[in-house]
Amino acid sequence: MQGRGVLWWIGVEPAARGHGLGRALLGSALDMLTGMGATEVILYVDDDAPPGDARDRTAVKTLYESAGFQEIDRLYSFIE
Repeated sequence: MQGRGVLWWIGVEPAARGHGLGRALLGSALDMLTGMGATEVILYVDDDAPPGDARDRTAVKTLYESAGFQEIDRLYSFIE
């Protein structure tokens, strides 16, 4: 692979959060992508849940931002 890597999903069970597992998973994923030749990485975050919901992505978005990622676009899905 050369160029762009894509990270679709990482997750840590709520009871296990706050111990650096998400940061370790992110680091491992980035190391793997870099080892495969990625020079940039795209992250996808499903953030349609309200804060406090089980699907709330506030923590992972904070993790990604602290790792130097920034939001550059949003993709909206609609169902009929």
